[in-house]
Amino acid sequence: MNKRGHDGFVHRSTEITSFASLRPSTRAVVRELLRVGPLSRAELARRLDLSPASLTKLTRPLVNSGLVREESAPSARPGRPGAPLVMDVARHRFLGIKITGDELWAVATDAGGAVQKAVHRALLGTDVETVTGQIVEVMNELDPDGSAQALGVGLAGRMLHFDDTVRDNGYLGWDDVPLARMITDATGVPTVLSGDARALTAGVQWSGPGRGYDDFAVVTIGVGIGVGLVLGGQVRAGGHGTAGHVGHTPITESGPLCELGHRGCAAAVLNAAAITGAVGVPHGRADLDLADVVALADAGDPAAVRALEDAGRALGTLIAVIVNLLDLPAVILAGDGLGIMPTARPAMAAALAEHLDPGTRAPRVEEFDSTFDEWARGAAVVACQWVLAAPETIGTHRPSQRTPSGV
Repeated sequence: MNKRGHDGFVHRSTEITSFASLRPSTRAVVRELLRVGPLSRAELARRLDLSPASLTKLTRPLVNSGLVREESAPSARPGRPGAPLVMDVARHRFLGIKITGDELWAVATDAGGAVQKAVHRALLGTDVETVTGQIVEVMNELDPDGSAQALGVGLAGRMLHFDDTVRDNGYLGWDDVPLARMITDATGVPTVLSGDARALTAGVQWSGPGRGYDDFAVVTIGVGIGVGLVLGGQVRAGGHGTAGHVGHTPITESGPLCELGHRGCAAAVLNAAAITGAVGVPHGRADLDLADVVALADAGDPAAVRALEDAGRALGTLIAVIVNLLDLPAVILAGDGLGIMPTARPAMAAALAEHLDPGTRAPRVEEFDSTFDEWARGAAVVACQWVLAAPETIGTHRPSQRTPSGV
């Protein structure tokens, strides 16, 4: 049975059922049902390239245990005959945390990514020990019985999709910090890290507007610019954890300078600081935020309208670059900067049409309201994906740097 350790956190016993205890082939069934289910046995077998007999053998113990159930009525969706199989997601808990430079958002979710409880804290400091202590506190609050299977933490930096070390986080001033191992040592909960935009993308894929797509991008705008990529049904991080770092992509040769001295890059036009600066200078104000700029644009202020239209053109150009390269059917816009879109949207659409290669099909572009709780939810989804993809690392506290970038 569970017991509470000296740190006050409930440490789990080995008797608790976890996705990590399943065989790889069975985890693949669970992962597919979570990602795109409900699915009939025939459709599930096709997706996993299994014979009907093999699929039945794999799903029988899942159904007998109650982890998977068969719906009483066939799916209404065309092309998927038979009674669909559905995961009982409520039986499995995961935790997710999003950390900024001064705040922490945390959620408990079920295996499908639905939020069961959320908490928010201002950081009491940015040193590793203080932040780790606050993480343990919110984990106690969200998971008092110690039943969570894993924790995912999303934060800025140069991390793989499944990682254990924080690298190059300028907001906290952290580099080469083994945060996952520190949390696991303190709590006994298997912990995995991921870049925050990539974690948000996982949540969008699992149970958001990206569900059902094998290929799409999430473009986040606000304080910074980030891109999360799903290719072939998997969140991608690249060889060094920097896939999607597009802030300094050249947009225009005549634009302003960014903080690194690049002229006309995406960060110089599209970041929140760039937008507020472009409006604040002519108005002689240094106290503007994005909401102020949007309000000024709504009132017809020429400087605010121009800044948001410039941002829209930069966004449309950036989307075109991504889609031209990867031929994506969908792009999801997210982040705390979406308030600019009513003014920026026409310029974005025009720039996208202008810069899209003539042979490339235009993507569906959707705006997704993503509070920081949504970013934390994405981190919980990362934890679930990690348990299903790489359980051999659970208990070692060290997700391998050599994990293929496709997971």
